Amino acid sequence: MAQVLTQLTGVPRTMLMTTRARVEEHQRADALFRDPKAFEWWQSIAWDSKLDRLWSPISQLSWAVRAHIFDQMVQRHLATHPDAVVVELGAGLSTRYYRVGQRCQCWIDLDLPAVMNLRRQLDQETAQHRLISQSALDFSWMDAVPNCPPEKLLILAEGLLMYFTLEQVQQLIQQLRQRFPHATFLFEIIGGASKGRAAKVLAELGAPMQWLVKDEHDVDGMGLTIAQVRSLLQENCRYPDRLGALRWFTWMTKLPAFRNASLLLEAKLLPL
Repeated sequence: MAQVLTQLTGVPRTMLMTTRARVEEHQRADALFRDPKAFEWWQSIAWDSKLDRLWSPISQLSWAVRAHIFDQMVQRHLATHPDAVVVELGAGLSTRYYRVGQRCQCWIDLDLPAVMNLRRQLDQETAQHRLISQSALDFSWMDAVPNCPPEKLLILAEGLLMYFTLEQVQQLIQQLRQRFPHATFLFEIIGGASKGRAAKVLAELGAPMQWLVKDEHDVDGMGLTIAQVRSLLQENCRYPDRLGALRWFTWMTKLPAFRNASLLLEAKLLPL
């Protein structure tokens, strides 16, 4: 496959990190999952050296664990609703459809035009797997979601909402509640303790984190019923052999600031 153009800036640039994390996970003997599609695409993608400051074995583990947890949540949903409709917001170069989603009725990957222009050089759109070039905040994308019983609809926002303002998050959730009441929403929230070196580097790269929370209770009042909360740092500690010298860190993940650094939430959208 020929080299594709990857001159990305701002938030879209960050998808190179999560893609690389999955590629490296795929190649491990003790991999949490296999991702041959990401490995295939990666052969045609140029790494952005400006992201080196954010890369480490621990960050690779965290992004791989996050992807694995979202995969598990999707698999559980599809086990109950094999003909579900799945929408992945800010999909970037996500290959989740190929890993776990091919039993669904329809899978929609949505991202900004600059991202989808790149993706279309790598991916093949089908009737079952659709690619939409649009911001998640341009709510007209909702018109493209096939009609289905609300309990079958699954909406994902992995590694996305922290780049929105609080007001934008509230608007998105309000629109989701209006259009898709009772649907399932899987998303990540980032704790204020994460506003350290990594946040500074992201801001310098034009991808500032804007919505930071204290804990999951910061989404109270947004019209969600939370069914599950998982702490990413605590989940990382399930793999002590990969933490290396940071194994001692395990006990600290019980402290609120670390426990809440990244939370993965499964919720139901309440009707307005």
